[in-house]
Amino acid sequence: MRRALAFQDAGPADVVLGVPGDGIFADCEAWPGLEAAEALVRAAWARLQDRRDMERLHEVGRALASEQNLDRLLDLILTKARELLMAEAGSIYLLTGAEDDPELLFAHTQNARVSLPFHRVAMPISRGTLAGFVALSRESLNLPDVYRIPVEAPYRFNDSFDRQAGYHTTSALVVPMLDTEGQVLGVLQLLNRLDEDGRTVAFSTADQRLAQSLAGQAAVAVKNAQLREEIERLFEGFVAASVTAIEARDPVTSGHSGRVADLTVGLAEAVNATPNGPFGGLSFSDRQLRELRYASLLHDFGKVGVREQVLVKAKKLDPSQLEIILQRLRQRELEAALETLAKAWKGGGSFELWERTLQDRQAESERLIHLVRQSNEPTVLSQEVAEGLGLLESLTFTHWSGESRTVVAPADVASLRIRKGSLSEAERLEIESHVTHTFRFLERIPWTRDLAGIPDIAYAHHERLSGRGYPRKLMEPDIPVQSRAMAIADVFDALTAQDRPYKGAVPLERSLAILDDEARDGALDRGLLDLFVEARIFERTARKP
Repeated sequence: MRRALAFQDAGPADVVLGVPGDGIFADCEAWPGLEAAEALVRAAWARLQDRRDMERLHEVGRALASEQNLDRLLDLILTKARELLMAEAGSIYLLTGAEDDPELLFAHTQNARVSLPFHRVAMPISRGTLAGFVALSRESLNLPDVYRIPVEAPYRFNDSFDRQAGYHTTSALVVPMLDTEGQVLGVLQLLNRLDEDGRTVAFSTADQRLAQSLAGQAAVAVKNAQLREEIERLFEGFVAASVTAIEARDPVTSGHSGRVADLTVGLAEAVNATPNGPFGGLSFSDRQLRELRYASLLHDFGKVGVREQVLVKAKKLDPSQLEIILQRLRQRELEAALETLAKAWKGGGSFELWERTLQDRQAESERLIHLVRQSNEPTVLSQEVAEGLGLLESLTFTHWSGESRTVVAPADVASLRIRKGSLSEAERLEIESHVTHTFRFLERIPWTRDLAGIPDIAYAHHERLSGRGYPRKLMEPDIPVQSRAMAIADVFDALTAQDRPYKGAVPLERSLAILDDEARDGALDRGLLDLFVEARIFERTARKP
């Protein structure tokens, strides 16, 4: 006759034991006694529980490994710990401060019964508190009732939360969070273990072992997240220092990199918020948004490789060179006056002639000075002014060496003939080279895997979909969408900026119209520009002219 024993506490699936020769009785020739059978059943159940606990710990470990944001990680640790151990509440303390003066940071808390505003607070480590004792001793505390701690114990329960929230803490399990090197990273505290009927009970020895295992996993995850935060702070400091270097090199564009970053990231966030349209299938993760922000902040770093006199050139001529030309024109005026005066003195002329000559030369000098100043402006050169520049080519003056030299050097005449802007063709190419300098600088940095796209994104921010951009003249398929977004932000800020000495700020409506013309000509991305306008991304930095 076959008989079986069932252990009804096995949970959803009962543990069923068969006759001798089956299951755990495989080596038994006859039925054991009832007590031995119960012992075997309990051992089997313990092994089953251990196996289930290991599986659940593995699941928790995978979940913790996938979360790299420290705040979300702390919340996830508490959620999983409370689920595993049926705890009503819990807290996490992190070790902070200097090695010679460490503190415990009350970093996160959860409570299923009551809710009070949570504030992070750092406190000195003391053996008089539960968390402090565990952090210093590296020993776990399993207290059935926190209000009945033996008087000889060095620690006491802080009941301030209970009194403030009207809560009652009974059982507590406090375990150290030790990393793989045995260093204490923090303390995991679980409160009020609940049974299946929702009653508060003490934490078991098995609960303690499980909590210690979980705390070890949590410590590794927290350390990884902290290391990641340190790396990100390092990157933030590096990027901030780089932007400072850029702005020190080109102070007239101070703030440009930050505004471009705000606009570009804002446009990417608008893409995320638009489920339909040409970018409905595109979404930027938090990591990609951070990558885009860094690329935007550093997009002009290559300007450190451009000569300062070219980088900050507001007019066609360098101020010192303009001063020399104007001085030479006045010198010609003086030379003519002295020559006429000498003739009058020797009887070869009259003082009336000298006065007329002086007036004529003064008037000529004024006309030429006005011509030079007018043509030196970076505005569009009119045909009349361009033709007048021919007068400068034949003008001479007497050098201090006695030689006759031209007032305006051929290179300076060529600069004054620039049709639009202040840069010659060679200077324009030098300015454009800043993009290549940026890429060569950024590609030498050992970026983390999720920031590896920064060099390529920054490299293409002056490319245009029509192939008329620089420096590589890429066509639409080869330009990353992040670079297309940055191109819109870069042009918009350059148009609306009020701090450029070589041009005035373009009004908002006119700036948007210029962007629209660029998109119509196939230079800028039409879909992104429409989103830039519809989502009013420009309001993030737009100023009134």
